Amino acid sequence: MTTTGSARVPSGLLWTLALVGALTAPTAAASESRALTSFPSGPARAPASLSLRLDSGNGKRMEPEVGAPTWLRLNLALTATWRRYCARPGVEGCGAFERLPEDEQVGDTSDFSSPRPYLGLALELEVLPLARSDSSALRGLGLQLGAQRGYSSSDVTLTGDGGQTPVREVSATDTAFTAQALYRFYFRFGTTRPQQGYVGARAGLQTRAFDVEEAVDNPLTGTHRVFPSVAVDLSVPLFSSVRLDASGGLLLSPKPGRSPEADGGRRAQEISDFGTSVSSFGWSAELGASGDVWGPFGYEVAFRLAHFRDRFSGAGTRTGWTQGGVAEETYSSLHVGLTATY
Repeated sequence: MTTTGSARVPSGLLWTLALVGALTAPTAAASESRALTSFPSGPARAPASLSLRLDSGNGKRMEPEVGAPTWLRLNLALTATWRRYCARPGVEGCGAFERLPEDEQVGDTSDFSSPRPYLGLALELEVLPLARSDSSALRGLGLQLGAQRGYSSSDVTLTGDGGQTPVREVSATDTAFTAQALYRFYFRFGTTRPQQGYVGARAGLQTRAFDVEEAVDNPLTGTHRVFPSVAVDLSVPLFSSVRLDASGGLLLSPKPGRSPEADGGRRAQEISDFGTSVSSFGWSAELGASGDVWGPFGYEVAFRLAHFRDRFSGAGTRTGWTQGGVAEETYSSLHVGLTATY
C-alpha cells in the first residue's frame, strides 16, 4: 500500500505545477513589458534616438541661396552711348519723309549722328530695406536711384531748301537721372544648390538731357526731358556665377523743352522750332548678364536702348514746318560695371 500511495503523489504534483505555470505566464509577460517600458533598455531607446536625429537635421543652419535679396546693391559702370536724331516736317515718321517724291520733300530737316560714342560713367544704387524679412511678400520692396553722364563730339548737318550746311563738329553731353520704386517677387531655381531669380516692376521719374555747345553757327538745339516711367524686370540664374537680366519699359509723355525758364527760354526753342505744341511717347529695353566674382563683389554687362518720338502740331519757326512734323531720338548704350552688395 505504501508503494501504491508513493506512485500517485508525484503524478498529481506534476499536473498542479503545469497548471500554475500556464496561469502565471501571461502575468509574467505583462510585468516584463511594464518593466521594459519603465526602465528602457537598448531596443526601447531606438525610436527616441531616431526622433532626435530628425529634429537635429531640421534645425541645422542652411546655406544661403545664390541670388538671395540683399539690403544694398551698388553698381559703378563705364558707359559708351550712341545717339541718333532726326526731324522731318509734315510727316509722322522720318522714314515717311524719305519716301515722299522729291518735289514734296520741302522744309528744313535735321540729322544728328554720333559715330564716336559718348564715354562716361553710370552709378546705380538699389535699396531693399526689408530684404531679410521673414515675410516673402515684403522683402522685394525697394528703391532704385541712378545717374549717368557721358561726353563726346558729334557731326551735325542741316538740310533745307537752300541746300545742305557743311558738316560741323559739335561737343555735347548726355545726362540721365532715375528715381524709381520697385517690387520684386523672388523664386527658387535649381535643385543641387538652390538659386534665386526674380520678376519685378518699377515705377518713378526719369530725366534725359542732351546738351550741345552754344554757338551762332550751330543749327541743332538739345533736348531736355522729365517724365514718369514704368518697367518690368526679369532675372534668371543660368549658372552659379551667371544670370540673365532683361527689362522693358514705357516712357510716358517724355516731352522735350521742360522748364523753359531754367535757361532763359532756350529750352522753349525745342518746341517752337517745329510747332506750337508736342505730344511724345517712348520706350526702353535692356538685355545683359551679371554674376558674383568674389565675396560681395560681382560684375554686370548690359546693352540698353531708349527711343523717343515727338509729334509736333501747329506752325514752327523753321522753314516748311507749317503743319508740324516729327522728331525721333534714340540712345544706344553699353554698360560694363562692377557691383558690390551687402
